[in-house]
Amino acid sequence: MNDARALFGSAALFNLLVALSLTLAWPWTQALLQLDPSEGSNVLLRQVAALLILTFGIAYGMVAVNASRYRAYVLLGIVGKSLVVVAAVPVIFQGGEGQMLAALAMGDLLYVLLFADFLRRTAPA
Repeated sequence: MNDARALFGSAALFNLLVALSLTLAWPWTQALLQLDPSEGSNVLLRQVAALLILTFGIAYGMVAVNASRYRAYVLLGIVGKSLVVVAAVPVIFQGGEGQMLAALAMGDLLYVLLFADFLRRTAPA
């Protein structure tokens, strides 16, 4: 299960970095990804998104520590990351604002494939 530790540990770190970039490093992230300013109620939506991303990251960390015990979280990760991909694809094809963020979100597609492979290769406890 060392491969599970590396896979889900990297997913946890990835989510942690994304959550931090949406909260503590927002001005830098906004400029880097060429995003519109986040003002008013949009700040709340950005913060809620960051907290949900962090929550998934915590779940991935739990799988990294004990893959057999928290195996069910992997399916939730596949669902969550697949939905990110579904949301990102139209933005990529339309181009314009948000395209860099959408392209970055396609990294979740790699995790979807790796998570699915993990479930395929491992038996439930």
